[in-house]
Amino acid sequence: MTEAHVGHTHLFPGVRVRVDGPTSLRPCGLRLRFADGEETTAEVLVSEAGEAALAVEAYTTRAGTRLPARTWTVREHGADDDGLTLRLGPPLP
Repeated sequence: MTEAHVGHTHLFPGVRVRVDGPTSLRPCGLRLRFADGEETTAEVLVSEAGEAALAVEAYTTRAGTRLPARTWTVREHGADDDGLTLRLGPPLP
């Protein structure tokens, strides 16, 4: 499973998710680690039209806040030699 990192304890529109390894946007399973050390699983989804989303399983922050499973749109993405950065848009309804 590919590692991904968030510099916050939760996701929100505009947050950046760093995906280690792949340098192009493609479907893949992730182990998503948050700034407080907690983690959950997620999946990058890509439509035939090239639109992307990040489906994230439910998780609990270290402070005890429970967050439900949610699928987030990917507003933009960019790559460098070490991986991919996703900038999230709003969650899907």
